[in-house]
Amino acid sequence: MSNIQPSPAFQNAASYLSSAPSLAQVSSAVKLELYGLFKYVTSSRTPATSRPSIFDMTARAKWDAWAATGKKYEAVTEAEQRYLDLAQSLGWAETIVNEPKQKLESELVDYDTLLDSPYVASAEGSSRGGGDGLGPFVSSMAPQEVVHDASIHGLVLSNDASGLETLLTIHPETDLNALDEFGYAPIHLACDRGNVEVVKILLERGVDLAIKDPDDLTPLELSQEAGHNEIEKLLVATP
Repeated sequence: MSNIQPSPAFQNAASYLSSAPSLAQVSSAVKLELYGLFKYVTSSRTPATSRPSIFDMTARAKWDAWAATGKKYEAVTEAEQRYLDLAQSLGWAETIVNEPKQKLESELVDYDTLLDSPYVASAEGSSRGGGDGLGPFVSSMAPQEVVHDASIHGLVLSNDASGLETLLTIHPETDLNALDEFGYAPIHLACDRGNVEVVKILLERGVDLAIKDPDDLTPLELSQEAGHNEIEKLLVATP
């Protein structure tokens, strides 16, 4: 828990929002903004961890919301006020007294339990964490283990370097820079996943290293964000 002490009004609003029926009707953008504001006020200005993989869309969206909040608000009081304004638009008022559902040793509400987990949605769209009124907002992409297709994207996702080499040998006309339905080229997927041998094959075949993903990131930037140092070195060394 951070040393930051939220105001009583913030605690009250957060407790209200943890079970507010009105949240079921708000957009994903509003839920993400609330999450980012909440983390800024109760934890730190920006995330201390690296940005999650593009294949964990829920965690990535939450991380982005938190980071964006830290860039937007200079002072924690500004972020807290914005949170209170949003809470009021969703039916909260300072005259409403809400009993905290959970408490830490410091007697503060455990906001991570109350507000963090309900924002997480499974791939099927069901809410995790048991919160009422928060509901799902982002679906997770399928994990690596369920990818079994023999397309260039499928082989890259499953880290099948041998299969990829075979595909490109038999079908040299294969487009190395083709985008999948989410807007990612094979090199994006390989750099994000840390699939070193796959990256080497794509580099040998002359893949486009300037191509950008839906977040406007190049393969090099993706590898840097994901912390894949070996891949980063390979890309930097490629003319």
